[in-house]
Amino acid sequence: MKLLLSLILIITVVFNCCKSFNMGTNKIDYSKIENQVGQQQCFTSSSQIPTGYASSYAILSFNGNYPTPSGIQQSSFIETGFINIDLVDEQLFVEFLFDDGNSKTKGLLWGFGGNGTQYVSVDVNGTNYCFQQPLSYSVPTFDGLKYVTDFELGTVQCDMFTVNPNDLGNSSKVVLLVDKSDCSLISGSTENINNTPSGYTLTNYYYYKPSADPSYFQLPSICLNPPNLKQLKLKSSLPTIKLPKVFGNFPF
Repeated sequence: MKLLLSLILIITVVFNCCKSFNMGTNKIDYSKIENQVGQQQCFTSSSQIPTGYASSYAILSFNGNYPTPSGIQQSSFIETGFINIDLVDEQLFVEFLFDDGNSKTKGLLWGFGGNGTQYVSVDVNGTNYCFQQPLSYSVPTFDGLKYVTDFELGTVQCDMFTVNPNDLGNSSKVVLLVDKSDCSLISGSTENINNTPSGYTLTNYYYYKPSADPSYFQLPSICLNPPNLKQLKLKSSLPTIKLPKVFGNFPF
């Protein structure tokens, strides 16, 4: 029964995400793929590594391993959102909705590797607040990908890679699927291993674009103005406000 409920939940989440990300149709030209079976098509040279990307995403985690200041811990949640990241200038933007069954957090995050700063804008009781913090995410990278084999997801021919994010140590087995036709991110999965409690995480990417939109890195006025007294008092509650976990499993 638990397995049946889990499958129903997965199907519901993916269906709702696909409906909410109504941004157009996928226009991939699969005629570009020739004699690719058993051969790595993507990330074989530095020219294939994107300088940035933008994508909607959906994460479903059941007791999955995640790095915390106290070490690796398990977490179950659903997160949906949009990510826009510049891998060269180390800038990122995330719009996210996090739900762990006990509370929901809807917010925006801007991160800047140049000065090690992030800004978090969240809705608290119907009011938007913006807080400045030290950057809590590692600089994303596509380094460390190891090609495993071909994989077919539906009718999409994929390269399968494994990767070992530094933040997770040896606690998790991480697999990434990449579309052979244009090297776009398709899906990633994580399995808890090495004597950690059983758990799994699935991340799907939608409407992937292999470049960042710089307009998303502009901070709104609420994040540029000095914080008022109410914001300073509320800032002490930030540890209880969930930040996006989209970078928790994958180094990109």
